[in-house]
Amino acid sequence: MTQPLGLLYLVWAAAAIVLAWLSQGATNENLTRALVIGFLLAQLAARRVLVRAFAERSPGVRFVLLGVLLAAVVESMHMISTPVFPALRIDASTPVSMMLWNYAIDLLLTLPAYVAIFSLLWAFLSRYHYALWSYVLIFGLAQMLGDGGLVYFIGEPHMLAFLPYPMSNYHAMNVLPFLAVSAELPQGRSAGWRRFLVIPVVVLTYFACGALIRLLGGAFGLHPA
Repeated sequence: MTQPLGLLYLVWAAAAIVLAWLSQGATNENLTRALVIGFLLAQLAARRVLVRAFAERSPGVRFVLLGVLLAAVVESMHMISTPVFPALRIDASTPVSMMLWNYAIDLLLTLPAYVAIFSLLWAFLSRYHYALWSYVLIFGLAQMLGDGGLVYFIGEPHMLAFLPYPMSNYHAMNVLPFLAVSAELPQGRSAGWRRFLVIPVVVLTYFACGALIRLLGGAFGLHPA
């Protein structure tokens, strides 16, 4: 993926963000997206320090560990808008103890899925070659489609104009792990068409994890919207 296409994606993303705020205002969803984008920008600003995190670990362990930790932070930002179950949503009137309880349940249900997902992402990354921008777009798209995006955009195809906006959610959890291991990836990785199989495989993994999360959520008396 060339730098000009990367720049084009950034311009598209900026336009999508501005239009979303102009059309919807400060909704909980937009506030969540703003927090996530701020978190992503903070990561990039501090990347020289952060990419050295867990440097003593092997690249695969470092990639998965960083991805899961960042996903946990992103999950916290979704507690005001779209937690894993609507009953876990928090607002200004929610007691602090209940906020922590709801977030703990959210993590209990989602973190094992993120371990599986980032392990799968690593399997593709360590076998196939992805330049920075191809990684950003392909892996971000794969996670976004798997995490409800595929169903949403089938029903609302006109919203594809805003595609980079929801993808930013996954950039905030998978870009820094890539930067942390990119210099240590195996040489001679394939750049063939099979590298794009990460998209359907990740989508199917999200669907399987989502079904299991719904089943386990029933143990807490939780139900999807």
